[in-house]
Amino acid sequence: MSTSAVSLTAVVPCYQEVDGLARLERELIPSLEKLGRTYEILAIDDGSTDGTGDELVKIEKRHGPFTEISHSENKGLGAAIRTGIEYARGEWIACLDADLTFHPDYIAQMFAKQAETGADCVSGSPFAGEMSGVALGRRVPSLCLNAFYRGLLNRNLTSFTPLFRLYRADALRELKLSSTGFEISVEIIAKLLKAKRIVAEIPVRLTERETGQSKLDRLRELKNHAALTWRLLTS
Repeated sequence: MSTSAVSLTAVVPCYQEVDGLARLERELIPSLEKLGRTYEILAIDDGSTDGTGDELVKIEKRHGPFTEISHSENKGLGAAIRTGIEYARGEWIACLDADLTFHPDYIAQMFAKQAETGADCVSGSPFAGEMSGVALGRRVPSLCLNAFYRGLLNRNLTSFTPLFRLYRADALRELKLSSTGFEISVEIIAKLLKAKRIVAEIPVRLTERETGQSKLDRLRELKNHAALTWRLLTS
């Protein structure tokens, strides 16, 4: 979709997040308002069955820049991100988790880092920032996986798997993306680096979600990452 007079599109994949949407509405919109930029929010309901879609429609009626887009069935995080990229009208695209485990106030720092470096992508890195409140059972596998991708892709970066990033929309649309799961974040970074795009990071704090449950299936995602690694090595 072609861009118009929108500076920033916030893409928020949502799956079974009905209990956390009040916080999303309460905190995301003020964070974007403070940026002083024109913006839109695309909330992608990825086939939820818990009422997430209905609540997103209610939020859309209350806030003009907010749009709910539905998948008829659950297609995966990567598919939701790709839908958001397709419909985004902004010059910049910020992807963030619906549970706000990375707070949207950091987007202002991402724009500052972009202005400083000319980056096409600015990642929020909890590995350069803070994960102190996150359980070891979540921290250790994440640290190991990101260390693996650091060795494979770029030793100057620390964050490959987290979703929370700011992208230049044109750079993102040049990529041919195929991932449907959580590995989408790695695929994007890998292909941006291959295209000689500039990737920068800022330190951010990762927190535990306040409502609902993580949708991460570790065995499934391990298989997805193995398949992605093979594609990256052979392409």
